[in-house]
Amino acid sequence: MELLYRGITYQSTNTQVETIPSDLPARFLGRTYFISRPTQIFKPQLGLKKYRGITYTK
Repeated sequence: MELLYRGITYQSTNTQVETIPSDLPARFLGRTYFISRPTQIFKPQLGLKKYRGITYTK
Protein backbone atom coordinates (compact mmCIF):
# COMPACT_ATOMS: atom_id res chain seq x y z
CA MET A 1 0.00 0.00 0.00
CA GLU A 2 1.35 3.43 -0.91
CA LEU A 3 1.02 6.07 1.80
CA LEU A 4 1.62 9.81 1.80
CA TYR A 5 3.01 11.99 4.61
CA ARG A 6 3.77 15.68 4.08
CA GLY A 7 4.05 15.18 0.35
CA ILE A 8 6.45 12.23 0.57
CA THR A 9 5.15 8.85 -0.57
CA TYR A 10 6.33 5.59 0.95
CA GLN A 11 5.38 1.92 0.91
CA SER A 12 3.99 0.25 4.00
CA THR A 13 5.15 -3.20 4.96
CA ASN A 14 2.67 -5.68 6.35
CA THR A 15 3.83 -8.59 8.47
CA GLN A 16 1.58 -11.56 9.12
CA VAL A 17 1.66 -12.55 12.78
CA GLU A 18 0.46 -15.96 13.90
CA THR A 19 -1.63 -15.81 17.06
CA ILE A 20 -3.05 -18.27 19.54
CA PRO A 21 -6.16 -17.77 21.66
CA SER A 22 -5.66 -17.02 25.33
CA ASP A 23 -7.85 -17.01 28.40
CA LEU A 24 -7.32 -13.28 29.07
CA PRO A 25 -10.65 -11.47 28.89
CA ALA A 26 -10.98 -7.84 27.88
CA ARG A 27 -13.97 -5.52 27.72
CA PHE A 28 -14.69 -2.81 25.14
CA LEU A 29 -17.95 -0.89 24.78
CA GLY A 30 -19.67 -3.32 27.12
CA ARG A 31 -18.68 -6.45 25.20
CA THR A 32 -16.29 -9.04 26.54
CA TYR A 33 -13.81 -10.76 24.25
CA PHE A 34 -10.66 -12.84 24.65
CA ILE A 35 -7.27 -11.49 23.62
CA SER A 36 -5.16 -13.40 21.09
CA ARG A 37 -1.43 -13.61 21.76
CA PRO A 38 1.38 -13.85 19.19
CA THR A 39 3.27 -17.13 18.95
CA GLN A 40 6.62 -15.30 18.47
CA ILE A 41 7.95 -11.98 19.69
CA PHE A 42 9.34 -9.90 16.85
CA LYS A 43 12.21 -7.46 17.22
CA PRO A 44 13.29 -4.91 14.63
CA GLN A 45 16.14 -6.16 12.47
CA LEU A 46 19.45 -4.57 13.50
CA GLY A 47 17.59 -1.78 15.28
CA LEU A 48 17.67 0.36 12.12
CA LYS A 49 14.96 2.97 11.84
CA LYS A 50 14.04 5.32 9.03
CA TYR A 51 12.69 8.86 9.37
CA ARG A 52 11.94 10.91 6.26
CA GLY A 53 14.18 8.71 4.16
CA ILE A 54 17.19 8.83 6.51
CA THR A 55 18.25 5.60 8.22
CA TYR A 56 19.49 5.84 11.80
CA THR A 57 20.00 3.73 14.92
CA LYS A 58 18.85 4.51 18.42
